[in-house]
Formats: sequence, structure tokens, C-alpha cells
Amino acid sequence: MTDTTGSRSIDATVPVGGASELDNDLITLAGLLFEAESALEQRVAATLRARVGIAPEAFEALLRLSRSPQGRLRMSELSRRMSITNGGTTRLMERLERDDLVQRTPSTTDRRVVYAVVTDKGRSELDRAIGPHLEDLVEIFTQRLSPADVADLERGLRALRDALIDGD
Repeated sequence: MTDTTGSRSIDATVPVGGASELDNDLITLAGLLFEAESALEQRVAATLRARVGIAPEAFEALLRLSRSPQGRLRMSELSRRMSITNGGTTRLMERLERDDLVQRTPSTTDRRVVYAVVTDKGRSELDRAIGPHLEDLVEIFTQRLSPADVADLERGLRALRDALIDGD
């Protein structure tokens, strides 16, 4: 169904049984989201490696830490936000700590908690990478989507993320 602006409405009805389930608009929507996310990750990773020489997971960790209060996050929270296992986060932090980009510090109030903290060198590395990253995002989003589409995409993704995270 198409509305007066030319946008297509999603049919959220769920048929029971039969081949029509394979053609359900929600299955298509989820598939498009997964495909776009994969293509975006591949594009960003290639740019970060080629133009900056930084691994995308290192960039993401430095970005998330730098945008957090006091430049730190609990290791478990960083794992959740990056969608990697606690063990994967530990291995990543070991590599970044070896390069003096982060340090791990224990909580002063809870011995079970360890924080990942971005260092000055980590912020410098992020500063070096952010320009090429932003140029890539400008090209990806603003040259392919209208400002209204970008705003709608942000609004929809925020609502979806918040509903899924708050719903857990």
C-alpha cells in the first residue's frame, strides 16, 4: 500500500501458514535492515583500515568510551553496546591496553566491576580517525538519502533500539 507521499506502508498482518509468510513485509523489512547494516559495517571497516589503519572494533570501542561520561564504561556495558561477548571485549581491551589506547581500572566501590577508560593516546587516535569516518558517513547518508529520510531513519532506529533494549 502506498500513501499520498509516495511512501509504502508495511503490512504488519501475520498470515498463518502458507507461502505468503515468506513474502511478509516484516520479513522483508528485517532483511533490508540486516543487509544495510552489513553493507554499512563493511564500508566503514574498509575506510578505517585503508585510510587510518585502525581496526573497526578498536575505533568503535574508542568512540563509545570517548562519548561516555568520564571516558569510561563498565566492561560488561561496553560488551553489550558493541554486541560482543565479555571474552571478546577482554581480548580487545588487552590489545588496546597494550597500545596504550585504553586502560582497565577496577571500581573503588565494587570489586566485581572493571572499567575500560580511554587514554589521552586513545583520544588522539580517535581524533585522527574521526575525520575520514565522518567523510564516509556524509557520503553514505547525505548523498544517498534526503534530509527527511535521514531524520526518519534516525527516529525509527532510535525507537526500535530503545524498545528492544528497554523491553529486555
